[in-house]
Amino acid sequence: MIRDIKMSDAQLWMIKLHEDGKGYSTLTSVRGVVKPAFQMAYNEEIIRRNPFDFKLTDVVPNDSQKRIAMTAEQQETWMNFIRTDKTYRKYYDEFVVLLETGMRVSEFCGLTKSDLDFANRKIRVDHQLVRERGGRYYGEKTKTECGCRFIPMTDNVYRSLKAIVAKRPKLKTEMVIDGYSGFLLIDKDEHPKVALHIENEMRWAMKKYAKLHPDKPLPHITPHVFRHTFCTNMANAGMDIKSLQYVMGHSEVGVALNVYTHANYDRAAEQMAKIINFAETESARRLEKSG
Repeated sequence: MIRDIKMSDAQLWMIKLHEDGKGYSTLTSVRGVVKPAFQMAYNEEIIRRNPFDFKLTDVVPNDSQKRIAMTAEQQETWMNFIRTDKTYRKYYDEFVVLLETGMRVSEFCGLTKSDLDFANRKIRVDHQLVRERGGRYYGEKTKTECGCRFIPMTDNVYRSLKAIVAKRPKLKTEMVIDGYSGFLLIDKDEHPKVALHIENEMRWAMKKYAKLHPDKPLPHITPHVFRHTFCTNMANAGMDIKSLQYVMGHSEVGVALNVYTHANYDRAAEQMAKIINFAETESARRLEKSG
């Protein structure tokens, strides 16, 4: 019975699948299907604990292909393509938010209108939205306590979020999912968007880009590549590791964390503002020089 399954059973199953030749990405997908189902059983008090509530890397090695960060030139090429393409420019603002906040795509999909503080230019991130293969939506808290955070809105993010809110359809009935409603991103069926929607947007856009520009290849672009790129951009620009940990919602960054001072929203916002202002100044200077 389901209540007899222990965490050790779930971990041993993951190990067996790995030993049978299943890749890390496959194991992630499998766990992504069964974990919400067991979470539902937990919510209904059928079981006392979700046996799949563990870090997969604690059980099997991550042998998947390493994701790379996009270069500044690749970011500019990709975003210019999206901004000007007649088909995919409707997703431009979504991509801006993901690329310039480093949010997990499930966190972005979980955002509600009440999570946006335009007056203080803050985004509250304290939950994520997923959808099971059977179609059931599921809202859950972020993976760790560190995942609950505020992310500063850059000028670009502020404008894009404003645009998303302005274009959001007026729904006759707002879906309520595990206590959350007023979701920011809505699909053509007037349901909240989930990660698969945005992954498909990027996949379809990549195919069109590759067809139109075979001489200018780009790396495989996914929402997680955006997140990795944001993290790399902030680190390369000098954001201290504690502030970066805070913005990314990471629970661990290694032993080196112990030598850094405690981070908070104000410190992270200050660092991000300096980095963005410097980048925009440098960009304007290059344009003026080239003109």
